Amino acid sequence: MLIAGLDEAGRGPVIGPLVIGCAIIAHDKLDILEEIGVDDSKKLSPKKRASMAQKIKEVVDFWDVLVISPTEINHLHDEQKLTLNQIEETNFAKLLNNVKNKPDEIFLDACDVKEDRFGRTIGSMLQFSPQKIISKHKGDSIFKVVGAASILAKYERDLILASYTEKYGRVGSGYPSDPYTKKFLDEYYQQHKNFPPIVRTWWKTAENIVNKYNIKKKQTKLTDF
Repeated sequence: MLIAGLDEAGRGPVIGPLVIGCAIIAHDKLDILEEIGVDDSKKLSPKKRASMAQKIKEVVDFWDVLVISPTEINHLHDEQKLTLNQIEETNFAKLLNNVKNKPDEIFLDACDVKEDRFGRTIGSMLQFSPQKIISKHKGDSIFKVVGAASILAKYERDLILASYTEKYGRVGSGYPSDPYTKKFLDEYYQQHKNFPPIVRTWWKTAENIVNKYNIKKKQTKLTDF
């Protein structure tokens, strides 16, 4: 019996992609995930996540990550009017449908306030019929296979954020509360009058910066008369 766990990294940030991780392992090998120290990715340092991700890839039967870029997130919202939940649901199902050896049981970290609804929605999009779909809030802390998926997703996002830093300078964690992220967004927009493609432009943090400088521009024009 094959057991799948799925989780995402990067749901809330204004900078960077949403990454969905998937780990599939035989039921009789589940204990190995605990033996190697799998835990919620948020509890691990970037260095520890990198080490753990490698160990997970070596012991699971299958793993994959699906990266939804900021540009794609903006398009799906602006052009297709999808919510973030719908973007997640669609791509969770997409990843599972692309798996060659289909899992018998699926465990999910639910993003919907109604955790069972999240599982049912994804189940309705699958092109196969698993025996069981379990969807729980904080699933990465409850189920080791979901924790493994969480680590894979977070590690991939770590790598992408590092590439941003090389190209743009210090962008911070990408979260709206991060002062380095806010500083980068403000200074970049002030200089270029737009955002780079790594930014989710419909996030309130980005919209506030646009409004801030547009208001200043209008006020300057009024004084010209």
